Amino acid sequence: MSRSTVAETLPPTARSIALLLASTPTVQDAQPAVLHQLLEFSHRYTSQVLSDALVYAEHGGHPNKLEMDDVVLAVQARVGWEFGGRIPKEYMLSLAQQVNSQPLPSVPEVFGVRLPPASECLTSVDFDLVPNKPPPGVKLYDEEIEEVEESDDEDGDMEPATIPDASQQMSQQPSVPPPMG
Repeated sequence: MSRSTVAETLPPTARSIALLLASTPTVQDAQPAVLHQLLEFSHRYTSQVLSDALVYAEHGGHPNKLEMDDVVLAVQARVGWEFGGRIPKEYMLSLAQQVNSQPLPSVPEVFGVRLPPASECLTSVDFDLVPNKPPPGVKLYDEEIEEVEESDDEDGDMEPATIPDASQQMSQQPSVPPPMG
């Protein structure tokens, strides 16, 4: 495709941005994605400035009617924080010196962590970990629980296991010979 056909198919905004790029002496060549990025930036910047100007117009008492002063104020506000430079170091030092000249309030002699009043704390438990048991005779579920009947003759054979004493366990452990070396 030739350059003339490309320039004819571009929208007017893209064509003006391409002409601005071409007229800049420091820009020798640019990729096509640069044009798309600049179009997206200009669209976003313009829409944000106009929405800010609408907010300023509404605050000024004339909603849905933009005036030049509202747009100028929106541009100045956006330039101030978006494209602005750094705050001078001397200014920041003077502010810090002014703030730090006032002493901090004294700390009361109370030990431990100082918390706000209990009514404003979110440290108390606001739920039950174990729910209250229902009164006797009230079923928790609608299902019937089957009881398993055990026969007595099986239980008669079994005896509970005895727990060995700690001294008996020590005497039953095999002794390990000391290492040679």
